[in-house]
Amino acid sequence: MIISRSYQSIVFLFASRFSVVSAFTLSSTAHGNSFRSSSLLNLFGSSRFQKKDKQLDNQMETAAAVTTSSTSIAQTTQNNMAQLDLTSIQKFAHKNGDALFGYIEECQMDDPLNKGSFGRFLDAGTGSHSLRWMASILHREHLLATTGNGSLSSPNVSMESYTAITADETMRRRVFNEAKELGIAEKGDVIIGNWKEGVGKDGTIEFGASKTDNGSKLLLEGQQFDTILADYLVGAIDGFSPYFQDLIFNRLVPHLAPGGRLYVIGLQPIPDSVDSPANIMCKIRRVRDACILLANHRCYREYPLEWIERHLRKAGLNVVQSRTYPIRYDHSTMVRQINVGRSKLKLFPTKAMAAEMGKVLDDLEKECLEVTRKQPGRRITLGYDYVVVAERPVDD
Repeated sequence: MIISRSYQSIVFLFASRFSVVSAFTLSSTAHGNSFRSSSLLNLFGSSRFQKKDKQLDNQMETAAAVTTSSTSIAQTTQNNMAQLDLTSIQKFAHKNGDALFGYIEECQMDDPLNKGSFGRFLDAGTGSHSLRWMASILHREHLLATTGNGSLSSPNVSMESYTAITADETMRRRVFNEAKELGIAEKGDVIIGNWKEGVGKDGTIEFGASKTDNGSKLLLEGQQFDTILADYLVGAIDGFSPYFQDLIFNRLVPHLAPGGRLYVIGLQPIPDSVDSPANIMCKIRRVRDACILLANHRCYREYPLEWIERHLRKAGLNVVQSRTYPIRYDHSTMVRQINVGRSKLKLFPTKAMAAEMGKVLDDLEKECLEVTRKQPGRRITLGYDYVVVAERPVDD
């Protein structure tokens, strides 16, 4: 915009002076007079005319410098983008690339207050998947221009900045490294922290009064965001801060700007058993969790959709809408859950116990292969993921 205005000013100035010269030339010709350049200079005043020339030259040089600088920045940006490997985030540029995040983008586009902008964004429980989605938004214009999805392209949503929180140092390093690889490290922060810090036994949160053990401020104290994402956060809390699930939304609300939105992604708990071939997934879940507990680790604990909506309202938020997505498990998906159990065997109290549990896991893998072979599409359907859209009242 600056370049355009400078250029227009220069053209206007040059055109105005040319018109004046032309007018006097035509006038003199009509009267049979002949003006030389020296006469014209005497008419306007030589020093004044030369001063105008100097100003014009300076303006043209400034405009040329700005143009060159902008071209250089654009070329550098292009070169940097060309060096990035964005393969892992290209799917988000397709309307059907990710159902859950696609729904969130759709809701944000429909929000009259934000109109597709996530603004200042807080990922309250970050991981590789949510980070890649954020990267796809920060690179959205480039992705839309290069993926060629046409009418199946994702909406052109945007994000001003991001802050990503995790309670696990290993995850923080992994997410930060991936942020660098995706070219978004300078556009946000990846922070290690625990939302439970500073929350009293009665559930009260006193910013400015309650301090962490080392005397520092509470996590993100004094900061607000236009959008907050809780991506399977509630289910993961039991692994880091057990018995805190009922207060997590109360802890997050102070960081949500009035009119801002909180998006909650969760998993409907898998039942203990069902009277269908899908019962194999119930068995896998029970054995997997048994392995986690025998390794002296804590299991994640998912909460149903109704529980989430109830506690969002208790925290003072309006539940705008929600949507469910049935989960279809194939053999490889179930084996990944079995492998979670296998990864814990080395931590069992005895080698004999680990060996016997290993046999149970092997039998489960064979059984789930037999079950899926008999199903349409070789998949079973059990439970669902959900997305809940909550909003902080504008006048809050």
